[in-house]
Amino acid sequence: MDLGAAWTGVVLAGGRSSRMGRDKALIVPALLRNPQGKTLLELALDSLEPVVSDLLVVGNPEVHGYVGPFVIPDDEPGQGPLGGLVTAMHYATHDRLLVIAVDMPHLEQHLFRMLQQELGNFTDAVVPEHGGRIEPLVAAYHRRCRPVFEDLIAQGSRKMADALSTVRTRYLAVEPGNDGWSKELFRNLNSPEDL
Repeated sequence: MDLGAAWTGVVLAGGRSSRMGRDKALIVPALLRNPQGKTLLELALDSLEPVVSDLLVVGNPEVHGYVGPFVIPDDEPGQGPLGGLVTAMHYATHDRLLVIAVDMPHLEQHLFRMLQQELGNFTDAVVPEHGGRIEPLVAAYHRRCRPVFEDLIAQGSRKMADALSTVRTRYLAVEPGNDGWSKELFRNLNSPEDL
């Protein structure tokens, strides 16, 4: 079965980017694999496209809409990544979502396929973990998480770790720098020094 046939790929491109000082999604990183001078948003979409059947960006349509008509604003701005995830679950074409943050340009398609393979009927979320850290913004989610996550937001909780504890989450051990993974795999670009 083609894993990409029933998946929506989601890029979370919202956020204030306060440490970066400008919209991360529009940054053109000086990476070796970016000879065309693509923005972080374009690179994120390029990485997801081969493993999903359609794409969705949660961001600002006026700013990020240059990539296509599939850019939607947060239903409830200011709710952090959890709010963006709930918005994506609301509008996604498919029940299964492969979600990434826009500021992680070193992600690999092999990781995406592993996440997809592990999301089954008895799993609501599949999240990488390494060195005691979790990566909820590089993860696979089923839409059935949405009402639970909406309840958490209504109660004033926006922490992704809390959200994951309320659904059937499977954690995958993925150690950057080991087993063929890049050391940079989960590195995100937070400040100008990271570019």
